[in-house]
Amino acid sequence: MIDFHSHVLPYIDDGSKSFDMSIDMLRLAVDEGTEYICATSHFIPGEVVQDKKLYYEKLENLQTLCKTKEIDIKILPALELYMHPDLPKLYSEKKVWGINLTPYILVELPMQQFPVYTEDIFYELRLQGARPILAHPERNLRIMKDVSLLENLVDQGILAQVNAGSLRGIYGKDIKAFAEHLVERNLIHLIGSDAHDDTRRTTKIESAFEVVKRKNDELYEWINENQYKIIEGKEVEPLHVKKNKKKFGFFGLFKTS
Repeated sequence: MIDFHSHVLPYIDDGSKSFDMSIDMLRLAVDEGTEYICATSHFIPGEVVQDKKLYYEKLENLQTLCKTKEIDIKILPALELYMHPDLPKLYSEKKVWGINLTPYILVELPMQQFPVYTEDIFYELRLQGARPILAHPERNLRIMKDVSLLENLVDQGILAQVNAGSLRGIYGKDIKAFAEHLVERNLIHLIGSDAHDDTRRTTKIESAFEVVKRKNDELYEWINENQYKIIEGKEVEPLHVKKNKKKFGFFGLFKTS
């Protein structure tokens, strides 16, 4: 299994608070069966800007600790980029980097907004060769109210990553129901823990894979086949989006459209 979203590097954002915590997070990941974990530290233009040298120092220190403590997991460089008009410029200037230094970049939206420039920014990034992955769309209020916003992005070639915690219900029953809805309709392509600590927002992802298999076996097989291609930077062809006669309504209600 691959965890495509975590804040496992210490002292660099609102994630891990120490190397000891990071080690505990990684031990739990290994116990779950995770082979690779992406260290997607926050990058918010103008607010939280990661220095590449400092980032790699912490990454290498943590990798060394893993070897010392015989923790068998590969930590991949990555960032979680906050949606911003400057992202194409930052990408072209190589000030931000993708998952395992591939063109696949993880991008998050404001939790309660869908900026009017979202599609334009993704389009500009793709023109530069980037392959955007939208982080945890199931937690975005606007997408919950209008899933067609996500459908349009996926139709344009954007992939989507679901949080394992959403499928486990740690963010509430409404987000859990919506996450399952996205899984059922092939609107999810990757799984990430979005781990921030070793207690509540942990690196547990195995149960999320089980939910995907139970809800959509075709998608489960797709993820198993393509997740490794993504960390290698290879092109993947997403499954077709399933149409649904039922429209997701806010607060977990479904209604016939």
